[in-house]
Amino acid sequence: MSPNLTEVRNELPAVQASAYLNTGSYGPLSRAAATAVEEENRQQFEAGRLTSMGESGQSIPASLRAAFARVFGCEAAEVALTHHTTDGMNIATWGVQYRPGDEIVTNTWEHPGGILPVFAAARRFDLKVRMVPLEKDDDEKTILAKFDRVIGPRTKLVSVAHVSWKTGTILPIDSLADLVHRHDGLLAVDGAQSGGAMRLDMASSGADFYAIPGQKWLCGPEGIGALYVDKERTGDLLQTYVGYPSLRDGGAYDETGIFLPPEGAKRYEVGTTYRPAMAGMWSGMQWLEELGLDWVYERTQKMTKLTREALASIPTVRLVHTPTYAGLTSFTVDNISPSAAVERLAEAGVLIRSVPNPDLIRVSSHFFNNEEDIERLRAGIEGLNGRGD
Repeated sequence: MSPNLTEVRNELPAVQASAYLNTGSYGPLSRAAATAVEEENRQQFEAGRLTSMGESGQSIPASLRAAFARVFGCEAAEVALTHHTTDGMNIATWGVQYRPGDEIVTNTWEHPGGILPVFAAARRFDLKVRMVPLEKDDDEKTILAKFDRVIGPRTKLVSVAHVSWKTGTILPIDSLADLVHRHDGLLAVDGAQSGGAMRLDMASSGADFYAIPGQKWLCGPEGIGALYVDKERTGDLLQTYVGYPSLRDGGAYDETGIFLPPEGAKRYEVGTTYRPAMAGMWSGMQWLEELGLDWVYERTQKMTKLTREALASIPTVRLVHTPTYAGLTSFTVDNISPSAAVERLAEAGVLIRSVPNPDLIRVSSHFFNNEEDIERLRAGIEGLNGRGD
């Protein structure tokens, strides 16, 4: 039996105040997550932070890794807790063992959280960055052909987003993995717009590393994310930053510089993480799993399809058409800039955003949205009446 949508929305108070269609930036914080953050903060304030460093303090990270593993579709030992997607992309990009003259392949659609680590690593290690120029109307065949032309024997890493934050296009990461693995390279994936929005399966994806956030489609607090590292690749990904959690145990090092990491992806965790955020993320993910992750993904697809149909019915709207999609829809409106359209819609209680290069309006549709939200979006866009900016 499907969850009652009214009850679901009551657990997300922020969606009551507006047509909340910007989860791709920040998801609404669930009541379960917010309550757990508040309770852990109160505990730390009243009883002291040492009280949560015992067994319960260790169990929450382990439980959280397991919960993220169910989102990834992987083993818990392949998950490292991070602070956000950018954290995970930095770990993946900096940990690869490069030689001068090696190449990293990326593309013009990438978010700064994925592409800036590439630029920084290229500068540090004397690498060449090969940039694939993508256009908003490119289909999967065209995208693959463009990547195929630049991936070669010097390609050490391909860094891409699974879902483009600009166009909403789902990139064929399984096929990209085949291309780069053919040349013994690695694939790092930015999952900021996919983790929690669509069903993932790391084994079939071919990804070597995959980073997701907690605060977007998983409706959790800021400061928590996760990184998947294929268990066959831990030997290929060096620890760039290390600390107490990066050790097998507290004494697993000596003064000669030898230190032993724990098994699995946990070795990429470095230091103290804000425990109230971990508690909130864990409680929020328990709530999502009670709703049913399959229901969440199916409902997101349904609402995105409805969003696209509503927008396509407006004569002044120019949709970016993608054959498959997660939760993002991008478009323009005739005779008005994306930024001006977003500002005017916000005044009408419709929360969306614009993205640059290309300049587009972006809507995020998620499981908690309803037909009234989509109708408010449609009416708000029609109410612009083609006015200029």
